[in-house]
Amino acid sequence: MKHKRVADVMTRDVVTVRTDTPFRAVARILAERNISGVPVLDTDGHLVGVVTETDLLGRQARAGGAPGPSLWQLLRRKGFARSTAARTAADLMSASVVTVGMGDRLTSAAATLARHGVKRAPVLDDDGTLRGIVSRKDLLSVYLRDDADLAAEIREEVLTRAMCVPGPDVTLEVRGGIITLRGKVERQSMIDIITALTEAVDGVVDVRNELVADFDDTKIPPPPPENVGILHRFTEH
Repeated sequence: MKHKRVADVMTRDVVTVRTDTPFRAVARILAERNISGVPVLDTDGHLVGVVTETDLLGRQARAGGAPGPSLWQLLRRKGFARSTAARTAADLMSASVVTVGMGDRLTSAAATLARHGVKRAPVLDDDGTLRGIVSRKDLLSVYLRDDADLAAEIREEVLTRAMCVPGPDVTLEVRGGIITLRGKVERQSMIDIITALTEAVDGVVDVRNELVADFDDTKIPPPPPENVGILHRFTEH
């Protein structure tokens, strides 16, 4: 089963600044590009931090600015350039950066962003080089898949290829990403496996499993360990 990876949905045209980029230049980039944060690279092009709107506004507030101004308001404020001219991205950035890998699954990347409470994250390749930016919106794009496309993948990859279930035995209904499975399979244990595999398909919102089984193999006691018989024969003598 093929899953989308971060590389499939990330933004590759990344706006960056250097560690020596002046405060005002960073603020102007964020304001003009309408972005809330920008990666900071060192002279070798390696990611060393991130500067956000919060970093900029917090610095200005500590310098005596009024609370709550926008970046554009700060840029137009008299004395802003003089008070911040000596500041650079290195002074402002957060060195602890939440990143994801190009090969990460979307579910894994989404969990990383949620766990750290960030809206977007730099994307690194296997060598640690910055390759893109991925946002929560990018990660949610997988749920925009067409229902017919979802049905085709579940039928082909889950029911036919993975579980070898004959087509007529199971019916598949997809509405808004919600999957309903009906029909009969050979063994009870197959039902949980089919459910798990279906839930793992990119774009599936929920799975409603109404399958029944010809045979309940979940209640069969496990066979005894191989050495039990040997131990029994040994103790008899």
